[in-house]
Amino acid sequence: MVLEIKIPASVVELNFPNGLSTEAFEELCFANKELVVEREPDGKITVMSPVAPLSEDNEAEFVADLKIYARKFGGKSYSSSTGFILPDDSVKSPDASYVSAERIAPYTKEQLRHFALLVPNFIVKVVSPSDELKDAKKKMTGVWMANGVSLGWLVDVETERLWIYRQNGSVDLIEDFDRTISGEDVLPDFEFDLRNLM
Repeated sequence: MVLEIKIPASVVELNFPNGLSTEAFEELCFANKELVVEREPDGKITVMSPVAPLSEDNEAEFVADLKIYARKFGGKSYSSSTGFILPDDSVKSPDASYVSAERIAPYTKEQLRHFALLVPNFIVKVVSPSDELKDAKKKMTGVWMANGVSLGWLVDVETERLWIYRQNGSVDLIEDFDRTISGEDVLPDFEFDLRNLM
């Protein structure tokens, strides 16, 4: 059975009265790879539209640099196609992420073929035209940092603003993209050149 939904909204929320197990949710996602799908802590399913090429290009800049970093220092870099099961039972997909070798070591290859209870050390969210900035900020604190991410960047390329979120609750704002920024003590020796964003 194919369910076809044609709506202009960029985000759709689906409710399953009896909930949706992780296995069923994973099956839904893998059968609809063209969609961006997340699960909320209450079991609600959020379906988001794919991003435009410009937004994807900006996301890819972070993923590429994180991949190079992971090859040199260990760990793994992931794109927005990767879903993580978080401690609050949500399944979320940041635009770019890094998981240290220590955090990923307990998992087998077979376990990593599925969504895993795994919290990234570092995540990036690139604000797209369909995103509400206030919602993106709420998600950074209420989802990512609340579930154990050590460092997060919320990036608004259009206005050249970047918020740095830390596990200790501090948030800094950078308003000039004519610079590089560091991964601080979470990603030692990692630097990202903001001038690569467009």
